[in-house]
Amino acid sequence: MKQLKISFLKWLLISLICIYFGFMVGKFKQDILQHKVQSLALDVESLTLENTQLTERLNLIQADYNSEKQVHSVLEKENLTLNNALDASNNKLYFYEQVVAPELSKAGLNIYSFDVTAGEEQGTWLFEVVLMQGQKGRHELNGKVEITFASADGDQKISLKDLNTNFDSAFKFKYFQHLKGSFTLPEQATVEQIFVVAEAKASKWSRSQRIEKVYDWKNFIEDGATSLEELATQSE
Repeated sequence: MKQLKISFLKWLLISLICIYFGFMVGKFKQDILQHKVQSLALDVESLTLENTQLTERLNLIQADYNSEKQVHSVLEKENLTLNNALDASNNKLYFYEQVVAPELSKAGLNIYSFDVTAGEEQGTWLFEVVLMQGQKGRHELNGKVEITFASADGDQKISLKDLNTNFDSAFKFKYFQHLKGSFTLPEQATVEQIFVVAEAKASKWSRSQRIEKVYDWKNFIEDGATSLEELATQSE
């Protein structure tokens, strides 16, 4: 009986020692895990702060970029506007130089320009013909303008009179004159060139005059050109 009691005490002591060591090992592992958790928490806090700083820096850089891009865009538009204004001013200057100094331009009746721009309605076009007289001792010229839309081979021809019956093709001027109007081409029409012909009647001061210019309508439409290109004619 006494031997059994001693064995029981030994077993109990060993069990308590094992439980104690198990507790200490568990506590040690728990301390390690807590330390790792704390380290991770610090890392997360540090990364969060770094991410916030980087985000703020990126926002500043993006704001600077957008600001510079906007300024650049404004400058580009302003530059384009100024260039367009300069071109328009130079064109006007060139035109009036020829008006006041006819020796600078071609003698006699001249088609100074023929411009076409898109109208507000789909398929509608606005045009303007500028006629001038480049000669000394100028007298009044009377005549008419004929505008014809044609295919390259000339098989198909459409007169402006058939498209716009209200257009007044007559001119009467001493220095220059603007003729304006609009037209809408038929959908099935195959137009590649525009012929502009100005004819002045003979008078006691001058003989009859005729001048013809041809413009590239196909390139103007297909390639999105901003202005009609004048084509060479056989008489040139």
